[in-house]
Amino acid sequence: MIYQIAAFAWLVFGILLTIFTICKLSLDFHQLNYIKEASVSDQEMDELGVDQNFINRSNSYGIHKLYLSMVSTFVTIMIVYFVFLSNGFGMLNSLTDNISLDIFGKNLSIVFVFFLLLSIINIPTSYIKTFYIEEKFGFNKMSKVLFLRDLITNLVLSLIIVAITFKLFETLFINYSDLWWFYLWILLIFINILSAYIYPSLIAPIFNKFKKLDDSVLNSSVLALTEKLSFPIEDLYVMDGSKRSSHSNAYFSGLFGKKRIVFFDTLLNILTLNEIKSVLAHEIGHYKEKHILKSMVLFGIISLLFLYTFFIILNFLIIDINIPIDLAPSFVAILFVLVSPLLSFFLMPFLSALSRRNEFEADDYAKTHTESKDLISSLVKLSKGNLSLVKSSPIYAYFYSSHPSVFDRIKNLKK
Repeated sequence: MIYQIAAFAWLVFGILLTIFTICKLSLDFHQLNYIKEASVSDQEMDELGVDQNFINRSNSYGIHKLYLSMVSTFVTIMIVYFVFLSNGFGMLNSLTDNISLDIFGKNLSIVFVFFLLLSIINIPTSYIKTFYIEEKFGFNKMSKVLFLRDLITNLVLSLIIVAITFKLFETLFINYSDLWWFYLWILLIFINILSAYIYPSLIAPIFNKFKKLDDSVLNSSVLALTEKLSFPIEDLYVMDGSKRSSHSNAYFSGLFGKKRIVFFDTLLNILTLNEIKSVLAHEIGHYKEKHILKSMVLFGIISLLFLYTFFIILNFLIIDINIPIDLAPSFVAILFVLVSPLLSFFLMPFLSALSRRNEFEADDYAKTHTESKDLISSLVKLSKGNLSLVKSSPIYAYFYSSHPSVFDRIKNLKK
């Protein structure tokens, strides 16, 4: 009876994986067809200050990214099928034996090999995105040397993080057979908080240069705004985002105490002083509305429920797997890494809706403390500068759009 349950559980897993594949690719195909057939009126183009040439270019950019997304989805599904519904894990084990990585311990060696293979598989899509799509539409500023350097740096940092995290998980899995999922949850919460705390000062400077904002007029104007809004800041920084891309952004970091505000140099090149202040007010609105805190609490709740569900399902799935008990930690870790994004897909509509609501609330906060027209003009400039889609499928946006459409945001700001 137990083996029948296990076989049924694997059948259900296979069915869910197939449903995910169909849903994900169907959404992409639907969006693809929608973009090709959508029309933008003259009035809508006037509102954004664009012409038909921009619409065509923006649509083409979106279509290129969708094709790459579909390829990436197909590759991911093939990896999952290979590892769990074929003999992929056994092959990983054999490959580890052949290259003699036992110095790291058998389980960590398997995880290392898996991670390295996954990284190698993802290189072509990353290369195509950077040097074909982003290059084709004028966004890429990265050289191939910098691309390679980023690739190696990311790989080294990731391997260090993977090694530390997995060894902690392995200890929990072996010593707490019934509660490892709960202790892992606590570990993930701690890592999430630690990452947010150390990333700005230790990780980000590895990839980009940060210098203090030396524009005295902008500096004093921004400081006056943050003081008026009681937003504690450590300092204002400019990041050399143009080294890799012409896309623009701004953000603040820091969970506790004073915050660090960072402007991409590309952002400062396209926005006026008042527009920059409106964008900053929007970001401060996220802080004042406690969106970051709420997101962390939500992450905690969802991850706890997910880990417990994963633990229960795992007890059925692993029963009839021909895996030595001493290799169970690496199998479970790989299963978790590959299955988590698939399951999170079905949470996307809820998380996207929550994110869109947060964006409206941040806009409402910004228009209370700065001029609506400045935020509107900055939204239009950023939308045009990033070749954002003017119109997206309602169903696709329902699933994926973390931000409301530019038309919806403008309409809300004009109220």
